[in-house]
Amino acid sequence: MLAMIFAIGMSFAGITPEPESKALANDYVLINGSWEAIPEQSCADGRETCRVQFGENGPVYDVYDEMNTSSLKINGTGIPTVIVP
Repeated sequence: MLAMIFAIGMSFAGITPEPESKALANDYVLINGSWEAIPEQSCADGRETCRVQFGENGPVYDVYDEMNTSSLKINGTGIPTVIVP
């Protein structure tokens, strides 16, 4: 009986919660008035708007750090990063 309790207890020992920084590692785009989460973009400092493009010839969207239009991310190049949908 003790071995069974120990085995059940050990089955939970390998589960580690995901760090909060990884859980929140998203940026956002505003598509037709709705927010869509995308992977975190590494936009360098600069004066241009950080943008992404869905596919080689797809639409280009501005990147936001949060689901808020005042959190626009800035990039040094202005060239959109292509994201494969």
